[in-house]
Amino acid sequence: MAELREQFCFVDHFTHTIDSQRRVAIPSEWRRKEGETVFYLLPAKEHIVQLIPRETFYEQVILKAQKMSLADARPLRDLALCASRAQNCVCDKQGRIQISQKLLDHGGFRDKIVLVGAFWHIQLWTPEGWQSLNESENNDFFDVMQRINELPEPAGGR
Repeated sequence: MAELREQFCFVDHFTHTIDSQRRVAIPSEWRRKEGETVFYLLPAKEHIVQLIPRETFYEQVILKAQKMSLADARPLRDLALCASRAQNCVCDKQGRIQISQKLLDHGGFRDKIVLVGAFWHIQLWTPEGWQSLNESENNDFFDVMQRINELPEPAGGR
């Protein structure tokens, strides 16, 4: 019988303060009940930072990267570029992660950060960016759900 691992579904959003040591609290429902909670932080487009659980990062990034040829220079440069901008982080006993200055700068974060559940990962937004997205005319909830529903099925299922 296959081992069942803890799965997360990240929903809702939370606004938290960034402390003087560049730490931000991860909501308890988004952390493991037992053992350490490990995430990878990656810069994304539009000044967003993605927070991806270790297991998901392994499935979505590492397994694909391991299939790249070591003889092909372009993919190797791509991997180096991505890995050099990523950050591994472990929640401390208070459920906080520390965010590197380069990722805080990428996101334009100052004193507050909005943690947004995006089902299989978390997005980090500035309060202003998140408010602007929510006020946008073409982000009607039902239209967004329709666009998600129209996405093609992943090869091999998920």
